[in-house]
Amino acid sequence: MKLSFAILIVTIILSCKSQTKTDLLSLKLDSDIATLVVQDKELKKDFDPNYGLASLTTNKLDGYAIGDVKLNTYDYPNGNLADYNRLSIFTSSKQKNNYLGFNYSSVNQEETKSIISYLKKNYPAYQQSDTRGNGESFFWDIPKLDAWIFIYQGISTDKNDENFFSTNFIFVKRGTRMENSTDSKVITIMDYYKMMFPDVL
Repeated sequence: MKLSFAILIVTIILSCKSQTKTDLLSLKLDSDIATLVVQDKELKKDFDPNYGLASLTTNKLDGYAIGDVKLNTYDYPNGNLADYNRLSIFTSSKQKNNYLGFNYSSVNQEETKSIISYLKKNYPAYQQSDTRGNGESFFWDIPKLDAWIFIYQGISTDKNDENFFSTNFIFVKRGTRMENSTDSKVITIMDYYKMMFPDVL
C-alpha cells in the first residue's frame, strides 16, 4: 500500500514538473531572470548577431511557451543542418540577466500558425505587410506590455527542394537600442527594422 502511494506521489510530481512552462510573454521586462538560468542548464550565453544584444540561447524548448502555445524542440523533416527551432532570450548585458525579450525562430509550420493566431486574438491592433509571396509579416506596438513584437517569415528549402517557411518572432522592450547601448545616438530595434525592412513597417 505504501509503495503504491509513493509511486502515485512521484508520478504526480513528475507530471506537474513536465507541464511547467515558462511563458515568455509573461516574464516581466527588466526583471532578473537568474532563477530561470539556474533552472535551465541548456541556456548558453551568447549575443544576437543582428541586434548585438546579449542573450541566452537554446534549442531545447520543451519548457517554454508563447502565451498558451507550448514550444517544442523541433527539427524540420528532411531539412538542412540549420532548420531547427531555437530561442534567444535577450538580456541587458552579459553580466546581468535582466529580461529584455526574446527572438524565437521556428520552422514548425503548425506551431507558427498557432502563435500568430494567439497574438492576433490577444493583441488585435497590429500592422500586417505585403511580403509579395514570401510569407507573412506583422508588427505590434503594445504600450501595456511596454513591448514591440515583430514577426517576419522567409522561405527555406529542404533536401527535396520543397519550400517551407522559417518564422522569426521578436518580442523586445520598447526603446531597446542595438548592442544594449544606452547612448541616444545608437538606433533602436525599431529603427533597425525600418531601415532593413522598409516594406514591413
